[in-house]
Amino acid sequence: MTATLRLSALLKITAFRRIWLVGLCTSVARWLDMLVVGVFAFETTGSPFLVALLAVLRFAPLAIFGPIVGTYADRLRPRLLLGAGLWVAVITSGTVAVLFFLDVVAYWHVALATFISGLIWATDLPVRRRMLGDAAGDSNIATAMSLDSASNNATRMIGPLLGGGIYYWLGAGGAFALSAALFVIAALILMRVAVSRAVGVPTEPLTRVLKGFQEAAVYAYRDRNILCVLLVTIVFNVWGFSFLAMVPVIGGGEFGLNAGWVGVLVGVEGAGAFCGALLVAFNIRGRGFRQLFFFGTISHLTLVFVASWLGDAVPFAVLLFLIGVAAAGFTTMQSTLVFTLAPPEMRGRLLGLVVLCIGAGLVGNINTGLMGELFGGSTAIRIIAIEGLIPMIAIGFYWRELWIRAPRQL
Repeated sequence: MTATLRLSALLKITAFRRIWLVGLCTSVARWLDMLVVGVFAFETTGSPFLVALLAVLRFAPLAIFGPIVGTYADRLRPRLLLGAGLWVAVITSGTVAVLFFLDVVAYWHVALATFISGLIWATDLPVRRRMLGDAAGDSNIATAMSLDSASNNATRMIGPLLGGGIYYWLGAGGAFALSAALFVIAALILMRVAVSRAVGVPTEPLTRVLKGFQEAAVYAYRDRNILCVLLVTIVFNVWGFSFLAMVPVIGGGEFGLNAGWVGVLVGVEGAGAFCGALLVAFNIRGRGFRQLFFFGTISHLTLVFVASWLGDAVPFAVLLFLIGVAAAGFTTMQSTLVFTLAPPEMRGRLLGLVVLCIGAGLVGNINTGLMGELFGGSTAIRIIAIEGLIPMIAIGFYWRELWIRAPRQL
């Protein structure tokens, strides 16, 4: 079956299509919000560290609650968990929008809303993507995750463009109002989804959360493939993805761009990630998943290092596009590897560990913010790129399976 036919068949599955649309709406809202709060913080405080601090607050819930959410995802109805989070997001974004319209908003209001946004984000991988994978079926996992990653990467383009444009014309209040509306749409779509528990997943008391987390950690430690997926995830989020926190600083402070053009810069990276994910989705052959995941991350860090030397917005934007293309190898294969390597009864908990590793990005954003405060945005991303390449080389030597290219299986 061709890639086009596989994608078409997936989208004909009602539950899959609706869960995918939920992710589309929430991703647009998330990336819109990331751009808006970054621009607001830099315009209000002028501090690269306080800009990065908002990213820290967004990642903190992933580190704190990711494994807990993953354990509950194996034991509760996932629609209940996801739906509760979406309605909390509606209330949060709506409240901040009102504060902006009343002109009484302060940095701490935005900081608190950012932390709550991180809580909602913590449910996406172990809950929504778990639902998506169950709806698609094991035989369609790679295609399903590639499609979801492609759409998420498209929102990394659409969200910042919308956020930058609305911020420029209507202010941050208009951007948060749009975010609230998107979460409402997502919540209403989710109400029409009926997804049964995956076959083979045991129903156990919720008091076993700690034991469930321990079981997942032991499983990951004993399986080198899963362990290396987690290690690469840590590296990408500590030293790779965190460079985006400096884009508003570089765009506004070094290139002198307004909010709208800063949104275009961030959106260019998302456009590259979208194109890269489409390339993966249409060229899935059931092989080379590990290599794509690992070398996509290596390429991403290398290109970030190169971009740090560019002193003009246009070549910087070109490199941002290529950085996005490289990042698609990581984003498309992260969930795919967990789904294909882990048994069904462990997937929710292992995806919870993945969220925990994503949460390590809070350390990366603190590091990036401090480097930006001390040396400026461009030098900051140059430093973190070098820092990230060192552990990636070490992981490459440890991950022996990376160098074995099986013909049709992982």
